[in-house]
Amino acid sequence: MTEVRVGLIEFGKALNDSVTLPGLGELPGGQVSAGRAVRGARARLRRGDRVLADNLRLGIMVRKKFFSSDVEAVTDAGFLKDVFVVVGRRDLGNGDALELYTDDAVGPDLSRQDGVAVVQAPGYDQLTGFHVQVRQQSGVLRFGALVALARGGRPVGEPMRVLGLFGPGPLEELPAGQPGTVLLGFQCDVPPMAGDALTAFHERSPDHLERREGVAVVHGVTDLGNGSVVGAVEVPEGQSAAFTVGGRARVLRPVGTTFNERSTVVAPDVRILSLARDGVAVRTSAGNRVFTIGLPFRDLKQNDTIEAYTPVDVAPLAPPPAAPAPLVDVNFASGPELARLVSPEQVAKALEVRQRQGGFADVEAFGVAIGLQPHEIVRLRGKATASRVPLRETGVRQLDI
Repeated sequence: MTEVRVGLIEFGKALNDSVTLPGLGELPGGQVSAGRAVRGARARLRRGDRVLADNLRLGIMVRKKFFSSDVEAVTDAGFLKDVFVVVGRRDLGNGDALELYTDDAVGPDLSRQDGVAVVQAPGYDQLTGFHVQVRQQSGVLRFGALVALARGGRPVGEPMRVLGLFGPGPLEELPAGQPGTVLLGFQCDVPPMAGDALTAFHERSPDHLERREGVAVVHGVTDLGNGSVVGAVEVPEGQSAAFTVGGRARVLRPVGTTFNERSTVVAPDVRILSLARDGVAVRTSAGNRVFTIGLPFRDLKQNDTIEAYTPVDVAPLAPPPAAPAPLVDVNFASGPELARLVSPEQVAKALEVRQRQGGFADVEAFGVAIGLQPHEIVRLRGKATASRVPLRETGVRQLDI
């Protein structure tokens, strides 16, 4: 099966700018401006003329209830309906669009692993779908990562996105040896089970994947008899396009009605052989609404859409992330080591208190002793640890932060 474009969600056009989903924060409002949005669909993120990300998934989709501020989970939304979605990106905003598609022939690259987590306990929520408690076995698991389930050493279901990562608060990544909770939503074709492996895959990270140069609609076709055709085309009103001789294009064939229109990519990569305006050959069509275009695709038909694009040279694989810095042990660290965590004045206070009482019960007690604010103590938890030491009685009650 070739790629089929099944819908388009545009952000900034909905009646409500955003809604708040417990645990996930604010979700931007989008409107289905073409076709239908179906929960679980694959998507690519478009921003202006650039495609920033591919193989996203509509993992969660909600709508506002009528005459209420509450939201409800929905499985699909039709033309001109407002939706709020979770796809594993936090940067969706006004002017962005999610291009929804299906493609059984071309899937994401699963050739290189970033890490493996073991599912310890699956769970389910009617609003946000499946979530799993995991322990990271090797490597690292990141928010938004492309992941897949395996059971008994065999893959089950389709690749998904990490829609949320918690442990217990929101996390950006989960390192080896750490427990956490992964939100998978409604992407799961097969419900997860305890003992499943959740594998994260490495993705290349260029600035963007391709640049869209615009589209033109075919109004007539002439077969030249040499394996190529010339199409008379027009750029839709209000849009701009720049086709260039030698550039790349794909041909889309629309089917269905306005309320459920789909477009099949019948030619994914063809080279533009020629361009002409009023019978005169030109190098580029930029600024012209009506022109002719030569393509090596004899199946071109009236009402087809030609989409010009420029792929970006793929950046080399990023080197593996550096190993995290070792935790500073507040009960045995030297002054310079403590200075990696706190100010010189607080280092002096820490050394004085440690000498007087023999150490700290935990990182929180260390923070309280040197006068840190609660939010500063929270930040220490990923940088410091406290070895067990016998403490002398201080008469001070330890506070929970």
